Amino acid sequence: MGAAQIEGLREVQRALRDMGGDLVNEMKPTHLKAAEMVVPAAKQLAPVRSGRMAASIRAAAVRSGGRVRVGNSSVPYAGPIHFGWPARRIKPQPFVYEALDPRRDEVAEVYAKRLNELIVRYGIASDKAGNVYGTKVG
Repeated sequence: MGAAQIEGLREVQRALRDMGGDLVNEMKPTHLKAAEMVVPAAKQLAPVRSGRMAASIRAAAVRSGGRVRVGNSSVPYAGPIHFGWPARRIKPQPFVYEALDPRRDEVAEVYAKRLNELIVRYGIASDKAGNVYGTKVG
């Protein structure tokens, strides 16, 4: 299935950014929590030769979402293993996506709870057209 998309997340993030202050980072803890929910399963599903790829799996958060990162300078082959490399006859083994798929509802629930908290706390509202608005913060 691939990356998870949370409906309404982009609009709430835009409203938080427009309200100013430090609010643009309000979702980062939620992004990290969502990514951390996937990491244990990704480690279990990762193909193993030496175990270095599974050991390199970690959660990260950026303003726009959570990330499950795989690989580092000593594990540069993580991308080709996960996504495949047809020119080298490496078939994709999308273990991170496979780890996410059964957890989509849990991840969506974490986001829904946090989005609702922020909507109430900051008075974010939407009109019938789906445009999201927030109260200007200091």
